[in-house]
Amino acid sequence: MFKLEHVSKIYRSAEVETAAVDDLSLEVRPGEFLAVMGPSGCGKSTLLNILGLIDTPTSGAYWFMGEDIARCTEEDLTLRRRAGVGFVFQNFNLIDDLNVAENVEVALIYRRVSGPERRRRVIAALEKVDLAHRSKHMPKQLSGGQQQRVAVARALVSEPKVILADEPTGNLDTANGDAVMEMLSGITMAGTTIIMVTHSEIHASRADRVVHMLDGRFVDAAEV
Repeated sequence: MFKLEHVSKIYRSAEVETAAVDDLSLEVRPGEFLAVMGPSGCGKSTLLNILGLIDTPTSGAYWFMGEDIARCTEEDLTLRRRAGVGFVFQNFNLIDDLNVAENVEVALIYRRVSGPERRRRVIAALEKVDLAHRSKHMPKQLSGGQQQRVAVARALVSEPKVILADEPTGNLDTANGDAVMEMLSGITMAGTTIIMVTHSEIHASRADRVVHMLDGRFVDAAEV
């Protein structure tokens, strides 16, 4: 489904060249739950950005759902990202002036989905995260755990092939973090691929596979 071969991402300034990711090779199978661990600044988020078509490699090859992205234009990448990728962030990234249902619906507006179909999908996504009864509430009226569940619903509403989760439990207490992990586990059991960045060994243990990063490279757990 996703395949990286010797991928590097180099950021250059007038005086400094930094390899955010360095010679990474990785294959992720359809329906797999993959956890990525490593210290802050090791390249985890850059890796997610490449996998999610937000950023492109400086060198190496990346196949997204079997397609070589080097052959894609910026417009092609945007269309594939909108159609195939859902994102969940540590800070929820909800829009304060929109209610729960509207925050979830935002993910569909740029996909030219009809109004009735948008409403159907929003209700279905909120039911999956057990928040349909909160659809008219504003984000500030929700707990942190509930806000993250809204963020998961927003990722699900476009029916993506993959969800990329960047520290989805980082701002949650233990009970809410465990609840979100239970939700993500259920999503991947239904066939959606999940790639999650986390610092939590307990939450990483819920994944099918764990890879560790250090200084932009994959390493064995014993080396971290």
